[in-house]
Amino acid sequence: MALQVYRLTPYEPVTEARYDDCSPDAYRTRAQTAAALSDAAAGFVREAGAERLVIGSPMVKGFFSFSTRGSGGPDGPAGVFPGDPTGFHDGATLPAAAGLTLLRAVLQREGAWCRLRAGRRFFLHPGHRDDLFVGFDGGEGPLRAALTGARSLGLFAEKVGRSPYDPALDETDVRPPADGVFWTAVHCLVAERGAVLLEEEYAAHGRRWHRLATEAAVTAVRRRLVPRARLAVWPDLTEDIEAVRAEIRAGRHPHLLVRQEADGTFPAERVAEPWMGRADGPHPAVPTGPGRRAGLVPLQPAHRRPLLAAVLPDADGIVRARWRTDPTPATGRRALLAGLRIGDVVTGTVASDLDDVGVHVDLDHPSGRSVGFLRIPEMSWTRFDSLDEVAPPGRRIRAQVLDIDWAWERVGLSVKALQPDPWRLFADRLRHGAELPGTVVRLVPFGTFVRVAPGVEGLVHGPWSDGPAPVVGDPVRVTVLAVDRPRRRITLGLPADACDYG
Repeated sequence: MALQVYRLTPYEPVTEARYDDCSPDAYRTRAQTAAALSDAAAGFVREAGAERLVIGSPMVKGFFSFSTRGSGGPDGPAGVFPGDPTGFHDGATLPAAAGLTLLRAVLQREGAWCRLRAGRRFFLHPGHRDDLFVGFDGGEGPLRAALTGARSLGLFAEKVGRSPYDPALDETDVRPPADGVFWTAVHCLVAERGAVLLEEEYAAHGRRWHRLATEAAVTAVRRRLVPRARLAVWPDLTEDIEAVRAEIRAGRHPHLLVRQEADGTFPAERVAEPWMGRADGPHPAVPTGPGRRAGLVPLQPAHRRPLLAAVLPDADGIVRARWRTDPTPATGRRALLAGLRIGDVVTGTVASDLDDVGVHVDLDHPSGRSVGFLRIPEMSWTRFDSLDEVAPPGRRIRAQVLDIDWAWERVGLSVKALQPDPWRLFADRLRHGAELPGTVVRLVPFGTFVRVAPGVEGLVHGPWSDGPAPVVGDPVRVTVLAVDRPRRRITLGLPADACDYG
């Protein structure tokens, strides 16, 4: 029987809606979808008689997202490989039960992604649209049993010609083997420079760092490298922390911030953001101290120029590792963030109702879905009672970039930054003692707020002394007593108060 490929999905293929990230429908949460797909996969594994599964092209992050906000739950790589997530590497084998646990975490988009296979007769390829591609060559009877089990879970099984994640279709990163020639060159660099930094990428975007300062250190690190790891050699870290901070503040290109503590350990690398270059906070992102070092490693492939690069071959000297470099939704978002600068002007469409403190915005970019975030204080200079007045779903907006948050893959936006400040424009024209018409907008225990211009309010302190107290909406006449520009406050009084205010 030839290998047959099926796409499993909770959506009917004929009527499947068009969407970019294929969020589960109203009847199925992502956890439920992942459970159904992994349970269906368990049926195929059972019918195929697969006792062990092989990991292929693993990614710690970067398939669905680079965001660090995911739960990374206990069933992800860290749960399947407790205490040593480096077991999550290309070519690693694990029991079928552990492989299915890992698959469920992948389908829940907890960060990781990989392919799973059992020889040439069976494979599982998670997709980015809440789907799973299964390749099966186990006979018609077992195939029918597995398909029946999948359909009983409420899934659709669509026969397809080929998995779009077939390794034969991959774009791959080709590097020379980390052989004797490579390690001789490493030793030479250590002798010439005193020390170098070794980047060990055991799975895509899963890294360990090693500082190599002696021949003994090189030998010791070689013994600990993960099979099929991708290696890159960079200039040594520096103890000149202020120089690193200055480079972060310059922000010419996105970089990874790599730090080494005094005890020789490496905290997790982070994408360097401008605020990390500051030293005036109680807990600086790049702390100083004896034995502490730091450095920046380029993030984008186009800017990476290591001193040496290679990939670990298998024991027989053959390079079998496959490093998939196909574009993903995550790499598209990262490229979008890398191309933005604070102060840039962008356009987009409000995509959601209020989410905690703002609304999500789909930026006008192929990878801009929900990347923008517009907080309530940045929506308008004028007071509003409902979001429908300023940012309802579907409204087109033009905004300025306030900040770029790499950890959340989000761009902070401001609409009002592109609009004149009505308060300042009005305040600049005011003079002490000027009499103005206004409208009562709020009554509070300590006074009355009066709107004297669109987006401009002032406060009449204390009880109303001129006739009966007004109600909200009443027209009144007031006098300017004081303007506090730093605090954006206008003190008002009744016309008779002007000569008494000191």
